[in-house]
Amino acid sequence: MKKNSFLYGTVLLIFVNFIVRFLGFAYKIILSRWIGPEAIGLFHLVFPVLMIFITFTTAGIPVAVSKLTAHYISLHNKRGCNKVLGLSLWMGLLISTFLSLILFYYAKYISIIIENRDTYILLLALVPAIPLISISSILRGYYYGLKDVGPPGVAQILEQIFRIAFVMGILFVLKPQDPKYAATIAVIGISFGEFVGLLWLLLQFKYLEAFQLRKTYRLVKEDSISILGKIVYISVPITLSRLIGVVMQSLNAVLIPQRLQLAGYPPQEALSIFGKLAGMALPLLFLPFVVTSALVVNIIPNVSEEMTHKNWREIRMQSGLALRMTLLVALPITALFIFFADPICKLIYNQPGVGRYLSLLAYATVFLSLHHTISGILHGMGKQVLTTVNYFIGMGIQLVCTYYLVANPKLGVNGFIIGFISATFILFLLNYMGLRRAMKISLNFTNTLLKPVLATAVMIFFMVNVYQLLQYTGFDNTLRIFLSILWGFFSYIIVILCTGCIHWKTLKYLFYKK
Repeated sequence: MKKNSFLYGTVLLIFVNFIVRFLGFAYKIILSRWIGPEAIGLFHLVFPVLMIFITFTTAGIPVAVSKLTAHYISLHNKRGCNKVLGLSLWMGLLISTFLSLILFYYAKYISIIIENRDTYILLLALVPAIPLISISSILRGYYYGLKDVGPPGVAQILEQIFRIAFVMGILFVLKPQDPKYAATIAVIGISFGEFVGLLWLLLQFKYLEAFQLRKTYRLVKEDSISILGKIVYISVPITLSRLIGVVMQSLNAVLIPQRLQLAGYPPQEALSIFGKLAGMALPLLFLPFVVTSALVVNIIPNVSEEMTHKNWREIRMQSGLALRMTLLVALPITALFIFFADPICKLIYNQPGVGRYLSLLAYATVFLSLHHTISGILHGMGKQVLTTVNYFIGMGIQLVCTYYLVANPKLGVNGFIIGFISATFILFLLNYMGLRRAMKISLNFTNTLLKPVLATAVMIFFMVNVYQLLQYTGFDNTLRIFLSILWGFFSYIIVILCTGCIHWKTLKYLFYKK
């Protein structure tokens, strides 16, 4: 039994992602009740700053480590793997230390820029998180390259558990009255959780491996400059792509309210619309990323390994399987958001209007998910420059639509939705065309698309009818939604299995790679 198979690792990481997302969701709810809206507001003011700083070390370098580790493993070059890890750790440590010093010395100026002096102490508390998160990400990339998803999976769960326990424990003991100090405790919790996760990852290294790392560092035939050049070549385009995404989020936060005001909306209403759109509706669209993130993490080292041996048959098989899994998850979630957006948003947020935004944005869900998976395949094939250029084009289209369409009184916020869907579709199309050019991938139309669409239609039919029938039972809305989704889920699984969309050989492949 080869438990490091592509599908086994993916399923295991999906399970881990669900646990981590659930713990994170519960933590947000508990934290908001314990420290109040003002402290939560302070926390969210500084969190984007952390995201910008760690992008430089966590976006591209771990992907490069994963890809190169898989490459050297396929050549049975353990020394090459160790050298990749050693160089990347030094690189990540130097960059993250430099960024930490920048944040430490310029924290006061950053607090002035974000127009809240209370964030100064929170920004200082973020400093140790930068190197901890950076090193943890690189080590996880190394494990993924070895196709050993267990240690990083456990590390993520431990990180969440200890972060929650630390913050809740300190808040319970100290009971801070000032929102500034309550938010600071939450920020320190980030570093504490990351430290525990990093400690677990380090403990998984055997002493012999650590000794071999030091002993064989200078014995690799490939020189350090060459390997470092490969790390930079892979990581820089991916980092740029992630930075573009971070910049786009910041621009949207400024542009959408401003352009809505030009369209005739009062400032308070414009801000409220942006909050519902960006803070409530948009995050739900990334629900399929629980699956696609696991796919991407596993597909990169697997494709990289097969590329070393030019095993195009295996690459096509794994890529086709990844796209099928993506559609099996993305299609029903897309339909769920289109037809059930209003009751779901009322249940989660209890805010009017959010459901309408979600039902419109939902049309982008399937393209967003496919783009994510195809990007991972292309990264594994060494096409990271192509994905970055495509991403830049897609975000450029979204930015143009946001600037010109949102200010149109006839469109308003619908202008952003049009731009978002258009950009996502074009991004998917460009990446898919790039994938087709890179290799001759042929997908079984019936199993890949037709059967999942049929199963999705049956799911929605049952969900809508069960939801309507339960109106006459006296059940509250929460129970009606839960039972409807449950009926829909089981009907979807039954149709998928009965039509042979998921074959028994696929289940066997879960444990046996070949």
